This record gives sequence, structure tokens and C-alpha cells, in this order.
Amino acid sequence: MIHSISFLLAICLAHLSSKTLAFTSSPTPRTKTLLHSSSPSSPPENESIQSYLQSTHPLFETLLLSKIPNIYTILKESDSTNGYTIFAPSNSVMESLDPKRKLQISDPRNAETTEKLASYHVINNGKVTAERLKREDWTVPKIDGVAALSIGGVLTLGGELRVGRSKSGGFMGFGAKEDGGVVIGNNEARIVKSTNVGSKGVVHEVDSFVAPDLIWRYFDILRIPGF
Repeated sequence: MIHSISFLLAICLAHLSSKTLAFTSSPTPRTKTLLHSSSPSSPPENESIQSYLQSTHPLFETLLLSKIPNIYTILKESDSTNGYTIFAPSNSVMESLDPKRKLQISDPRNAETTEKLASYHVINNGKVTAERLKREDWTVPKIDGVAALSIGGVLTLGGELRVGRSKSGGFMGFGAKEDGGVVIGNNEARIVKSTNVGSKGVVHEVDSFVAPDLIWRYFDILRIPGF
């Protein structure tokens, strides 16, 4: 089933920008809150990514991240090479998740879909800072007086996620203006804060899930009795 999920998602995401940031093993030359310009915070030295997430994002860690097989072995290896990036939905996002969704995520029959959902929140072979996401590309013409972002997307364990500019203001979707921030995924999740973990890891707390909405439909295929 996970193969069909990946195939359909790949089709739906095929229009993503060609400037997707894909890391390789070799080095390369809805209150919505904007990321502060200050440097990312850091947990106590030597704290593992697992213990950090269990203490700061317990629902995300329990319901999603821990469902990826060998995830902490993968992240440990990444921490010693090119680094890693995690987009962790805030506790308020996880707590507000519909009870039906929580049951579906926890149902062992949905294990493959849950793994796919979680995988979209992890970049296992590159540390992508908030500053890197916001970096502008001055080599191409500006659009409406605004420079383009240097990357149009990132490649996660689950697949590609678009990266775009955030907007605020306006009325009913009209007249909104770019406010200097960035959004991740089709849900336009914003980074609330960033924390450096380990030697080369970063955890971005975000105000929404970054995975495509399409993936939730696969949970609905296996309906929970009584809902």
C-alpha cells in the first residue's frame, strides 16, 4: 500500500519547483508566529534527539516520529555526517488533532500510512536552518519587486515539500502581502522557533503539519468503527 501512496503523492507533487533542496552524501558550493531573527536555541549539551523530543514534543514523538523504523539510528548516523532537520508540529497542533485522526494514526493497520505521514517531517541527510530557507536568489529577476527564494522546496524522507513566502494581512485571502517569512508544504506551515540538537541537527517547531493533505485520505480508507 505504501508504494501506491508514494506513487500518487509523487504525481500530485510533480509541479514543485525545480529548485528543490536535495542533500546528498557529498558536501555542496493558525495564530501564525514568525521566526525570530535571534540564533536558534540549544538544549543541554549531550542531550539526544530522542530525549529532547520526548520532553518538548511528546505527542509528535509518540504518535508519529517513533513510527518510522530505526529513526533514531538514522538520525544518529546523520548527526555524525551531514546533519538532519525535523519539522515538529507544536504541542497545540497535536493536541487539537481530531480524536478520529489520533485513533487512525495509532491503529496498527495504518502503520504504513502513519510512517509516510511522519516521514514528511524529516530530512535525514542535511541540516536546513531557517536562515537557509529564507535565503534569496539575486541571480534571477525580481517578481513584483520581491527577490525569489534560493530554494523552491526540500526533499524529506517522505518526498518533496514546497518552500514559499508567507503572507499576512488582507481580507478573505485578498490583498495579503509577503511578510518576510517562509512557509513549508501545501499547508503553509510556519516556523515558530528553531533549536539546534546534537552536533548537526535542527528541530523546527511548526504551526501545522507539513505533509500533503492527500495522505490523510488514506487513513479514511480504513475507517474506525463508531466514527
